[in-house]
Amino acid sequence: MLTLVKQEYFKAFKQNRLHYYLLVLFAFPIFILGCFPDQRMETGILNLGQGLILVNFLGIVLTALYASQEFTYGTIRLLLSRRFNRAAVFTSKIIVILSTFIAFFAADFLGTLVAKLAFAPTFDFSKQYGDPSGTGWQVIYRTVGETMLQMIFIAGLVLLVVNIVKSSGAAIALGVVMVYGIPLLTALSSYILQQAAFLKWNPLNIFLGIQNIGRLGNQPAVMYQAMGMTVNQLIYAYVGYVVLIYAIAYYIFQRRSV
Repeated sequence: MLTLVKQEYFKAFKQNRLHYYLLVLFAFPIFILGCFPDQRMETGILNLGQGLILVNFLGIVLTALYASQEFTYGTIRLLLSRRFNRAAVFTSKIIVILSTFIAFFAADFLGTLVAKLAFAPTFDFSKQYGDPSGTGWQVIYRTVGETMLQMIFIAGLVLLVVNIVKSSGAAIALGVVMVYGIPLLTALSSYILQQAAFLKWNPLNIFLGIQNIGRLGNQPAVMYQAMGMTVNQLIYAYVGYVVLIYAIAYYIFQRRSV
């Protein structure tokens, strides 16, 4: 397993130029806060220089590339010939995908700190911000946590689509719609909920709910009014869907021809 993970990291940096992605994410909040004075306050800084938008997009792209390249370049045959099983190959990809997400957040966060020191030195992370309120650090923690949960869900769908249609482009398109088509998805989810109460458990509603768990998690009445379920029910449903999506993606990966 360790050998596979090392190989995945090698391909991430050598083949996919991961270091360039990290550099872009570090520079992005510096550029935003440097060029747009209105971002040198709560909205810009606590959203990590608006870099989370880029973190989402690049995470989708690299997940699709990681998942498809073994079959695109035929290296899966080499791995299997060396007595690595597909379960180990799939698990190593999940490890590298999740650690890449963490590295993306870290690069964006460090870039935001540098930009804050350079362009907004008086901004105080210890003050209360947001709704519900919390210190600047707590707001960042909630925002990053929500985004990470969202990306884990989307990454599973991307892996699933890549293995079904054998196209990274289709998977990237799905991920982009899931991230940036929120108004459309919200309207669609509301329509579904109006058809029958049990449809609140549909995966789209769970995905939209988990995006706001940091904001609504401490407001159970508001959460129930908006989602038709409690916080614990939302978490259980989210975990269930994530396990199911990754399990199906692995099942297809296990049986995909080489």
